Amino acid sequence: MATVSPLFKPRAYQLPLLRAFDNGARRLFHIWHRRSGKDLTDLNIVIGEMAKTPGNYFYFLPTYSQAKKVIWEGKTNDGTPFLDFFPKQLIDGKPNDSELKIKFKNGSLFQLIGTDNIDSIVGTNPIGCIFSEFPLQNRKAWDYMRPILAANGGWAIFNGTPRGKNHAWEMLQIAKQNNWFTEILTVDDTNVISQKVLDEERAQMPKDLFEQEYYVKFIDGAGQFFRRIKDNLYPENKPLPEQGDFQLGVDLAKYQDWTVITPFNLNYFIAYPQDRFNQVDWNLQKAKIEATALRYNDALIWPDATGVGDPVVEDLKSRGLRIGGENQEGFKFTELSRQNLLNNLAILLEQDKIKIPNDEGLIAELEAFRYELTDRGKTKVTVPEGMHDDRVMSLALSVWGIREPIRQDPYQVGRVYENRAKNRNFT
Repeated sequence: MATVSPLFKPRAYQLPLLRAFDNGARRLFHIWHRRSGKDLTDLNIVIGEMAKTPGNYFYFLPTYSQAKKVIWEGKTNDGTPFLDFFPKQLIDGKPNDSELKIKFKNGSLFQLIGTDNIDSIVGTNPIGCIFSEFPLQNRKAWDYMRPILAANGGWAIFNGTPRGKNHAWEMLQIAKQNNWFTEILTVDDTNVISQKVLDEERAQMPKDLFEQEYYVKFIDGAGQFFRRIKDNLYPENKPLPEQGDFQLGVDLAKYQDWTVITPFNLNYFIAYPQDRFNQVDWNLQKAKIEATALRYNDALIWPDATGVGDPVVEDLKSRGLRIGGENQEGFKFTELSRQNLLNNLAILLEQDKIKIPNDEGLIAELEAFRYELTDRGKTKVTVPEGMHDDRVMSLALSVWGIREPIRQDPYQVGRVYENRAKNRNFT
């Protein structure tokens, strides 16, 4: 086999891929289950080729930070750094930590690249490429590399676990039709994960996510955290009642991020259009929050009271506004409280209990929230790097602590702001 590192001891199920490459396959696509050693196997193929054939070799991951974390700083289960698999006697100089490059004495160059900065590869001429976690990548990376590799006779290997029937699924079908080497391995094929661990994983994960990660099933929306988003939209021109009881969800930020205010009608269970703004000083932000709370019948405010939000909450309290939380302290974000906050919103949407605005920005943020398995196999909820989440957090704060609509107090109706006709109701 083409691998050269004495540290790499391939498992039996990894051998068909290695043999196919040694036998001349130039396009290979392997979909293996999570924690099956996809990257370690592919990395050692690259190392072997670098030693044998001088040239440029690119290793693509979805983002630069992921490339650095998974490969450059990554380790095997026994703690061996991935970079230790590059034989030291072959390396020319020191690895370049800023550009994630390793050069061999024979002139071969290895570089990790994130497809979030795909323009950086234009004009290059690699002879071998790995596309790791291809289902999560910018597909343009392959569009750029394909004609180069076709012209110079180079090779490409794709790996990953499914993410629905997206571009990776489509490409897998094309690969099968064009006699590429293709392989799909589930946990039943490798037997590398014990039944005890699988049972624990199954108990902690949504069923579709478990099937996707360990039985490599292409299930649309398997990793999506929020469900039935578009089923719970109301049209932009729908009249909204201004009478009733309200909560305000306030996600605070300053300058670079955005502050978002979401009014939520507790009687009709409707989230009203959000007010989103940035680069506004604290005094003006507090004034906007106060004005919105008064407009909506002295609404109960659930602000983000973490960090810079703490003094803002104290100032709002001093103005006589009602603040949610024990001792009116607002909402303090921790890893656990964030998860509980998002779970509450997810349940309300999945059970069709609330209606939300038909707002493209809000919908995009909701759809971006996904389950993700950590390196330790734990499930957490994440958003893609660089994606805002302020709209979702404001919405989640606005519905915090409630599960059912409350009956309106008839004695309060006369005190609310009548900006729209009283005889129009949301149905």
